Amino acid sequence: MIQLLKLSYLDALRGYAILGVILTHTTRNFNGSIPEMLYQFGIQGSRGVQLFFIVSSFTLFYSLEKYSFNRTFALPDFYIKRFFRIAPMFYFALLFYLLFNLVNDLLGIYSNYPDVSLSLLLSTITFTTVLHPDWLFSLVPGGWSISNEFLFYLCIPVLFKWIRTPRQASIFTIFSILIGMILHVSLKNMLPFSEVTSYLFYWFPNQLSIFLMGITTYYIWKKYKVSPNTYHAILLVAVLGILVLSLTPFEMISILPKHVLFGIAFSLLAFGLSGLPNHILNNQFMQFIGTISFSIYLVHFFVLDMVNHLLFDKLEQSFAPLNALLIIFLITFFLSVLISFVSYRLIELRGIQTGRKLIQQLNQGRKKKNVA
Repeated sequence: MIQLLKLSYLDALRGYAILGVILTHTTRNFNGSIPEMLYQFGIQGSRGVQLFFIVSSFTLFYSLEKYSFNRTFALPDFYIKRFFRIAPMFYFALLFYLLFNLVNDLLGIYSNYPDVSLSLLLSTITFTTVLHPDWLFSLVPGGWSISNEFLFYLCIPVLFKWIRTPRQASIFTIFSILIGMILHVSLKNMLPFSEVTSYLFYWFPNQLSIFLMGITTYYIWKKYKVSPNTYHAILLVAVLGILVLSLTPFEMISILPKHVLFGIAFSLLAFGLSGLPNHILNNQFMQFIGTISFSIYLVHFFVLDMVNHLLFDKLEQSFAPLNALLIIFLITFFLSVLISFVSYRLIELRGIQTGRKLIQQLNQGRKKKNVA
């Protein structure tokens, strides 16, 4: 059996991505009470989703190239593996949030979870929430990113067949950026796209270029090896670029869309870390957080709502706004980690194991047919 080399820095990057997402949702309640520059820095943490996309596509192409023969692979195996990696925890979260939505009015907890409808329920279950503006606000908070992930999986067979070099990956990425920008300009004032603010940001054509950046980064990593000093320089440029972008307005007008600029910086970050396995940014704590980051992503919305419900007013009265934000962020983060460690072991790992067993059974059935 082929054994994949563990690329620990990818888990560390997932860890930083989820920290950014939690920071964003924590910061939004402090609009106007903390300095504007710090508020902009906080809400830019949502770009962690783009970092997730880059790591995801990098990992998928790395895995597929190792396991495929002549760039062909068993589609049923691929989709079973991906489904059981995500669906068990996602569907558990769906059931949980449906129940929570029923009782939150009784508890007096403010929440902006959408009302349940048949179309929204079906689009959430089928991971298609980004296909229509009315479905965007999934019954699972943050579900738009998981919907984009699944739509990317549908593109994998074509992309894996056509993209084999850094040059090809770069061409696909540039083409995707241009198409996304053209569609945004062409459709932003048209129905039904204009009815939901920022829908054209969240939908798949606008996010596809970020996945393609991850594929480009993979092929550059595969083909080019540079000196440690060069890796350090690239990493420094990436970190400085992320910091500068994070301190600029969220809707900054630029030649390229802001999420694309972050995508470029994240790609440089990934490549820089790839050549520095012992770098301080690639530490065991962040690798651990990255390992359970999917569960953290799904549960932190609930944890943050509860923390805000129980502590926000008290902390706002007792501490300076910035200190209150930091306390809420840390409590939300550590509680989410505790819950997610359990859900990862009880739900995610079992889902992964179920997928593997199903694939093994299918492979055994294929072998029997071939023998016959």
